[in-house]
Amino acid sequence: MSCILPIRVALSCLMRTAAINAAMTARGMQQLGLLYVLAPALRHLYPDQEDRRRAFARYAGHSNTHAFMLPAYAGLLIALEKQIADKVIPEAFIGSLRQALATTLSALGDGFFSGALRTTWALVTICLCLEQHFLLAAGFTGLLMVLLFAFRVTGFFYCLSQGMHSLEWFRRLDIISWTERIKIFNALLIGVTLWIMMAENMETWPWQAQAGLFLFIPAASWMVGRLHIPRTILWAMALGIFILVDLGRIRI
Repeated sequence: MSCILPIRVALSCLMRTAAINAAMTARGMQQLGLLYVLAPALRHLYPDQEDRRRAFARYAGHSNTHAFMLPAYAGLLIALEKQIADKVIPEAFIGSLRQALATTLSALGDGFFSGALRTTWALVTICLCLEQHFLLAAGFTGLLMVLLFAFRVTGFFYCLSQGMHSLEWFRRLDIISWTERIKIFNALLIGVTLWIMMAENMETWPWQAQAGLFLFIPAASWMVGRLHIPRTILWAMALGIFILVDLGRIRI
């Protein structure tokens, strides 16, 4: 995999992606952070001062994408800037495309990392800690951090070397489908978590009640996704049942 930048410049840009949100503003969001990330590459690609000024000006507007997708996004932008510097594509090409890429990658990152994978980490860690497996919980957290680091590094260098062709890589990853699968798995994990938390109190419950508790969350997820039943209604029903059981109004 060839790199269009000297390795020192590329690594400088990659390391700066870890500080993307350090300069967040309400108006420009990641604007200043993105300029900070791209600065070493733009200085290398545009030795002429006027060309460099125009390159920096292209990123003077609002910018925002998911922090974990930022390395891939930065690599893609640098690849496009390389083509602009080589006069392969016009400068105006990157304007609207930059916003479209940021929005798309942000949606993928929000759904997969924030909406699915982070929930998996939290639920697995809770289950392991409830069972007193603290070292396993720490090891699981460390494994996810290593995998996340590998994804960030791979995404940056792949997008840097492949440019727009790297979007096919994201399509093959099928992040949207994996997000849905992980969310279903998370629903099962919630059932496991409830089971562990209430195991002592359920010793006298009939097996039907135990199975119902375990399957409630997956069943509720299915009803929300397929039947479009409002989540607040299901939550109110579940909370009401638990309160009545606790008060002794419903005997199991």
